[in-house]
Amino acid sequence: MTAVFTYPFKSLLGSYLRSFFGIVLTLVPLLLLNPISVIVYMLVFLLCAFLAYGLRTVLRHFTRFEVSGTGIVMSGPVNRRIEWKELEGFSLNYYSTRRDREAGWMNLKLKGGGARLSIDSTIDDFEELVRHAFRAAVRNGIVLDASTGMNLQALGITVPQSDGSLEYGTAGR
Repeated sequence: MTAVFTYPFKSLLGSYLRSFFGIVLTLVPLLLLNPISVIVYMLVFLLCAFLAYGLRTVLRHFTRFEVSGTGIVMSGPVNRRIEWKELEGFSLNYYSTRRDREAGWMNLKLKGGGARLSIDSTIDDFEELVRHAFRAAVRNGIVLDASTGMNLQALGITVPQSDGSLEYGTAGR
């Protein structure tokens, strides 16, 4: 059985809009005004940053992850594959957008078989994808850092302890 995970357009719309407006706000002064050289360099740098951000958003839009019992495959403009038996790195990080840590996103990083994958929580069914990867990490004996353990618990995923006991998160299943 294969599960398919994609980034929904709704979650990418804000990134598309930010990229578009950033490009417009930096390109228009470059084309219409005769700014001094220092300003030109700053505007060109910002234009390149917004173009890169837009390209990253387009790549996400056309990327899909297929998870099966044997591994995870990223397909789209860039293709990568990690077999579960080759998984050697698993981390789950939380990035807060507010000081009280009430808003933010998570990022899952997987490494194995010479490939690295980075998947953020705006993808559809992120928790289920994390569960699949975490099962493989446990089977492979990957040691989790404290931050990853706390973030798994925040998703309600059971984290085995070094003494063989289980610790349960407060949310989810």
